[in-house]
Amino acid sequence: MKSSKKKIKIIVERNNTGFSAFAEDHPIFTTGRTVSELTDNALEAANFYFEEDGIVLNHNDFKLISNSFFNTIK
Repeated sequence: MKSSKKKIKIIVERNNTGFSAFAEDHPIFTTGRTVSELTDNALEAANFYFEEDGIVLNHNDFKLISNSFFNTIK
């Protein structure tokens, strides 16, 4: 079981149902009603993507980047 050596950049966008996110350098995409749900879903999606490589991630392996700080919080 390996761990990630560098943080995965996750771009977060606000939408009309909550939040969506995608990884900058990997085919990882997810959604969530809250930021907490979104990060949990992103972790699950990332671990699924890296499963074959034997890499296991945790929340500390992400760097969340907000797109326009959620359009200046409404």
